[in-house]
Amino acid sequence: MKYLKYSLLVLSLLFLSLNFIDYNIVEDDEPLLLNEKFDASLLKLNSLQKLETYVDSIAEVKKIPQGSLGYAILAKNVISDRFYHKYATQNLDENWIASVAQKTTGLFLSSKITADDILTRPYGYCGQQNMVLFELLEDKGLNCRVVFWPKHFAIQSYIDGKWTYFDSNLEPVIADEQRVNEKWLHSPDSLAIAYNKDSKWVSTTFGNPVKIKYGKIDEKPGAHALLFQKITKVLSRIAFLFPLLWFVYLNRKKTNTCNLPLQANYPPQE
Repeated sequence: MKYLKYSLLVLSLLFLSLNFIDYNIVEDDEPLLLNEKFDASLLKLNSLQKLETYVDSIAEVKKIPQGSLGYAILAKNVISDRFYHKYATQNLDENWIASVAQKTTGLFLSSKITADDILTRPYGYCGQQNMVLFELLEDKGLNCRVVFWPKHFAIQSYIDGKWTYFDSNLEPVIADEQRVNEKWLHSPDSLAIAYNKDSKWVSTTFGNPVKIKYGKIDEKPGAHALLFQKITKVLSRIAFLFPLLWFVYLNRKKTNTCNLPLQANYPPQE
């Protein structure tokens, strides 16, 4: 019992300390590629509100109407420069339960999902960068939907009566009229031309065969993971209380046992 009690104290201290450790146990130490269009000066845009204000200010100077195709392209370009490509997840001090869960299960349980959370990092993978654009355009009153390939993730926004394609992460070189033509998205050869890559790269990056699935309009992926993160974030903060309260209970139980009055064993009176 003595060892159990002290183990509970150690466990409580461990759970508490994990909330103060700024360390990531999931992400790899991937180097920044030399051909990335990363602008470190944009790291000050660490929330969706700041990013939106910045894009709005440029659009105002250039007289680009909000909610237009030109505005969406401008926002896409800013986001492309704001991030470099790397998978962003929760640090231990952000949500250690989700981090440990992903590390042990291999499931994407600690992925950064919302724009505000993603913007706390200088990097994000394809889906994360494009979800920032998704939320920004949604704030401008534009309907959006996700475009899924087996290995890639981009978005479309409904602008001027047409679904328009955007990819903040891989940045294809396409004309405006190509953004509203969905046929090339289904063709490996057309994807190779648009992204200036070879067929092997298309197969590795998009999947083989190239098969598209569209998300529901205005539906953000990762709703279940986001709910899991909200719950585990709270649990990460209070988890230390459970072993601590158990320790207090055991300690009080022992104290109460020791304080019980001793009953003398007198012989019965006749």
